[in-house]
Amino acid sequence: MADTKPVIFKTYQTYGGYYVYDRHTNSVLTLSREEFEELQAVERGVLSPDVSSVIARYRQEGMFVPNVVKEIRHPQTDLLDHNAKKRLQQLVLQVTQQCNLRCKYCAYSGIYEGNRMHSGNRMSFETAKLAIDFYLEHSIESPLAVIGFYGGEPLLEFDLIEMCVTYVSEKLEGKSILFNLTTNGTLLESRQVEFLVKHNFSIGISLDGSQKEHDACRKFPDGTGSFDIVMKNVQKLSQDYPEYTEKSVKFFTTVNPYMDLGCVLEYFSASEMIHNKSILFNTMVVKDLKKEVAYQESFFQIQKYEYLKALFALIGKLDKKYVNPLVSSSIEHAKRTKSALHKRTELRSVFHHGGPCLPGILRLFVRYDGVFFPCERVNENMDFYQIGSIKEGFDLDRMKQILNIGKLTEDECKTCWNLHRCSMCSNEIEFHGNNYPRKEDKLKMCREKQENTEAELFEQSVLNEFGYRTEVEV
Repeated sequence: MADTKPVIFKTYQTYGGYYVYDRHTNSVLTLSREEFEELQAVERGVLSPDVSSVIARYRQEGMFVPNVVKEIRHPQTDLLDHNAKKRLQQLVLQVTQQCNLRCKYCAYSGIYEGNRMHSGNRMSFETAKLAIDFYLEHSIESPLAVIGFYGGEPLLEFDLIEMCVTYVSEKLEGKSILFNLTTNGTLLESRQVEFLVKHNFSIGISLDGSQKEHDACRKFPDGTGSFDIVMKNVQKLSQDYPEYTEKSVKFFTTVNPYMDLGCVLEYFSASEMIHNKSILFNTMVVKDLKKEVAYQESFFQIQKYEYLKALFALIGKLDKKYVNPLVSSSIEHAKRTKSALHKRTELRSVFHHGGPCLPGILRLFVRYDGVFFPCERVNENMDFYQIGSIKEGFDLDRMKQILNIGKLTEDECKTCWNLHRCSMCSNEIEFHGNNYPRKEDKLKMCREKQENTEAELFEQSVLNEFGYRTEVEV
């Protein structure tokens, strides 16, 4: 496709000013109204960029450079082979596909199109050893060994976890080991806790707030809620190992349509045992749901209110102690965005949008049967995400395909104003029953990413109008 956009930028305005986002430098300029109108004329094709005085003036400062992108290709592509041989970061073992709960929103509950469901499949110790051996052999240049245990509910296979920890501890020398697992908290009994503390596990415990909100979704197969037993175990853990709990235990709350978000936030703020800083909020995944779910209107009102408080904190109008953990990740993202827009990082001729991590390198997820996946979040039933196995090793071609998901829309990416700011993992794309992502499916997500970036740029400019500055600007 011919390059029909020699100079690529995006104009926008707030109630307080006129702005342009320059793709080449990934930065924002504040404009006069006259400059803004001239650049809008260029955007509409009414005025040639070659005769624009605004473009000519700012080009002397390195902006509005003609499009330099010739190829969409991830910068880590050529290093993938070496990293796969020597620099694996973390191993995640799926010790079981079974769970002792039947949570309403679980990825394996049957509510998602094409995803697996709970089953009796479990990893053998022989498979676990082979996976650990593979990981250790392929991480010799990594300074640290990190091994996680995943399910289902991993503590259903506690004996296997014990054997794995003993095996890797005896086999690995001269390198520190970190262990982690995420649990529903119902099986954290004395024997399990003592072992996890002894080996300094990082633990994530699922807890959705008060008893009413938690038990609305997190139930045993007979319909009984799990809150009481989880809290009993958490209380004992906190009493027996207070320092460990403070340092190594986090709580994961899944925000979902079946809860009253206001009650959840109120519960955590009033809890003496669970500190706000140890709570991490996730939102229920809506991609590939068989049926749409609707959040209560109060959910959006509360979310917007908490986010507004956080924005006030950013501009110094509210003490940071009033910022709720619900919006902490959004605020950190706003800070990173501000910093990135200030740096003016120039676009390269070979470029790829953000989003894809190094598949299998940062997190090698090994299914119960020894098949490799990029991480534990992808759909195990999709051929696209199978990147090898214990027996056959890595499928580097498939790993490069996942890493370079931008190739699906290469022509569009080359001339997209959002290329520098876009962040899209292949797992965000809806496959619509196919085993491989299609161009049209990715383009749909591209439009959403553009809308997100427009909102981010608008927000950053408004914050700037109210005096928000990054540390490097002070």
